[in-house]
Amino acid sequence: MKKIRVIWICHFTNEEVQSMLPLWKHRNEFAPWIPNLLRGFENRKDIEIHVISPHEYLKKYTNFILRNIHYHFIPCGIPFWHRHWPGKFRFDIFINFYFLRRRFKGIIDHLNPDLINLFGAENAYYSSVILDFDGKYPELITIQGFISQMKSAIKLTSNIKKAIEVEERILKTKKYFCGEQDSSVYIADYNPKHVFFKLYFPVNEALALATNNVGENYDCIYFGRLIKEKGIEDFIRVIAEIKIKKYTIKACIIGEGDEKPYKELAKKLNCEENIDFKGFIKTQDELFKFVKSSRVFLAPPYFERLSSTIRETMFLKVPIVAYATGGIPYINEFDENIFLVDTGDYNGMARKTLLLLENESLRNNLAEKAYQYAIREYSLKINVERFISAYQTILDETKVK
Repeated sequence: MKKIRVIWICHFTNEEVQSMLPLWKHRNEFAPWIPNLLRGFENRKDIEIHVISPHEYLKKYTNFILRNIHYHFIPCGIPFWHRHWPGKFRFDIFINFYFLRRRFKGIIDHLNPDLINLFGAENAYYSSVILDFDGKYPELITIQGFISQMKSAIKLTSNIKKAIEVEERILKTKKYFCGEQDSSVYIADYNPKHVFFKLYFPVNEALALATNNVGENYDCIYFGRLIKEKGIEDFIRVIAEIKIKKYTIKACIIGEGDEKPYKELAKKLNCEENIDFKGFIKTQDELFKFVKSSRVFLAPPYFERLSSTIRETMFLKVPIVAYATGGIPYINEFDENIFLVDTGDYNGMARKTLLLLENESLRNNLAEKAYQYAIREYSLKINVERFISAYQTILDETKVK
C-alpha cells in the first residue's frame, strides 16, 4: 500500500528537538500540542509525515528522522544571526517574509506531497507560504486560534496587522479547515462554503495520568499567557471576591509575561498575599504537578476556541470553572462536565469556585465526569483517526476534480 505523504507546516520546540539541532542559543518550549499529536503518527504504516518548522537561533537548515517522523528545521529571523527581528525594524514584514517562504517552498516542492496541513493560520511568518501554491497541492488548515478575532481588543502593531491580513486571506481563500467545532462558525463569516472537520489537539495523556498529587497546595490555579485577553485580571478579581468569605484562599498564577501590572492589581484588591506568581514553568512535567496539586482550575478567557490548558486539566482530573467563551461550552453540550459562567462574570465564577472548594465530593465528581468526557473526545487515538479521515476525504474529493 502506497503511503500518503503529508507535510505539516507549523512551529514548535521542546528539549528533545533542541538536543538534536545546532543552536547557538536555546529557547523555552512552546506549542506542545504539535509533538503530542505527532506521537499518534509515529507507528502508522499508511502515512509519511514531514514536519517543516522554522526555528529561532538555528545555525543552519537541519533535517532528521525521529521515530518515523521526518523533521525539517529552517533558520528564521535576521540572516546570519538567526534571531528575531527587532520590533521597530520588521524588515521581514516589509518583504512579506520572502526568504523564509522561499525556503519552505523549495522543500515542499522537492518533497512533492500528496497533501499540505498548515497548523496556525495566525502565525504569518510561516503560514503565508500556504498562499504561494494556489491549489497546486490539496490543503488542510488546522485552526489553533484567530488573531483577527482580537483586532478590536489588542494594540495593532505592524506584526499584528500582518498576522491579521494573512490569516484573513487564508480564511477567505482556502476550502478545508479543521479544529474544535465553534471555529467553523467564525470561519463562515469569511467563507460560507468552507468544509470543516471536527477534531482536537491531544494533550500528553500519559504524562497527565502519571502525575501524582503531592498534596493540595493551592485552592485555585491559572496557567496561560499573562495577557488581559486570557482573563488573568478576572482571575485576580475572583480570588479577591472569594477572600471575602474565605480569608485563607491560596492561589497560583503560572505563565509567561509581565507580572508587574497584575501584582499591582492584586495589591489594589487586597489579595496580593493570597497569590503566588510562579512565572514561566519550563517543562510540562513540572507544570502538571502544580495543576494536579490544586483544587480548582479557573479558565476566564475573553477570546478562546478551546485551549489545551482546559483539556490538560481534564486529564489531570482537576475540576474546572470557566467562562462560556468560544468553543468552551461544547464541553457541556450533553452533560455538565465543567462549571460555566457567562464571559466576564467574575462574581459568578467566584461563587461557583467557592461551591467547589467547600465540597470535596462535588469536586471529585465533576473532575471524574470531565475526565471521562476527555477520553471520549480529546484522546490521541481518536483524534489521529479524525486527522486520517480528513486527509482521505480531501484526497478523494480532489481526485474527483
